[in-house]
Amino acid sequence: MSSQSAQGYLQWVDRFATQLRQPEEALYLLLDPFAGCPTEHPLSIASLTETLGSDAVVRVDSHGLVQNPHDWPALVQIAKPGAAPTSLAALSAAYAAREATATWHYVCGWLLSEYPADLIVHHISQQCHVLHQPPPHGITAWFEPVRLVLLRATMPHAGQMLGPIRSWLHPDGCGSCAVLERQPLAGELVVPEAARATQHIAPQIIQLLGAWRRLNAVQQSYAPWQFAGPTGLPENAPVHAMNLILKAFRHGLRDRADIQCLCLHLVMIHPLLLQHPTIQHDVAQAAAGVQRLASRFARYDDRAWSNIVTALPQARSYS
Repeated sequence: MSSQSAQGYLQWVDRFATQLRQPEEALYLLLDPFAGCPTEHPLSIASLTETLGSDAVVRVDSHGLVQNPHDWPALVQIAKPGAAPTSLAALSAAYAAREATATWHYVCGWLLSEYPADLIVHHISQQCHVLHQPPPHGITAWFEPVRLVLLRATMPHAGQMLGPIRSWLHPDGCGSCAVLERQPLAGELVVPEAARATQHIAPQIIQLLGAWRRLNAVQQSYAPWQFAGPTGLPENAPVHAMNLILKAFRHGLRDRADIQCLCLHLVMIHPLLLQHPTIQHDVAQAAAGVQRLASRFARYDDRAWSNIVTALPQARSYS
């Protein structure tokens, strides 16, 4: 992560903690040990507990996701109401910037609330159950940054989920941050089926984002749509990945390797590949189980791919 990108995170957090925060609100930091953090790091939960005291670190009950309470997410109060943010705000911003290209995020976001931590963690835990998925998948870790981005893309009133949290600043999975503001809830929370379905395939989306980022980091022999930006992924990459995976489903693919193969070709070679008759045939053969898609695509050299791309209309975005 470049120093410019790191500075961007610092500016996001500083603005959130000083300009957007009300005097009666505390500043909280949500951390997920699943992503890992060295014990000796000052942002590790052990270090924070020693520095701030055990009362400042409250775990989010995640027994439906992780059995060991030691591995449950932790909500840490890093600034009391009316108090200026401590050095932990800048330290957490720098940490989030360094893990911007990681698959899993230790820093899940910064929260503003006038309510105590016990009430907030109870609400976050409850919403994990509200966003339940079909068995055997169970509850949803909606607080993870990429999952939160996907939730916002599929649930128009995602801010209704925040409850006691007035504002949530979270990494966006593309090297920047976004703010989710609380929206008033009138009646029972309605979760669209599209939101549940997207959370169900979130692991595939996260896997695709990682592979896409790795391909962008190395020079490809023929990849006219390769993204060359410093963040490794284009803006709205999680939403593009979601749309492309759903497109693969609509074309009959169910094997995860086939889906990943198609999506990576869509983002590296041409987003409209599925409009080409030859590619349509290859995908149909893979969907029927005749041959894996990677084997069929391996038949094409750079010249063949160039001819296919030339026959396609111009695309305006990755999805």
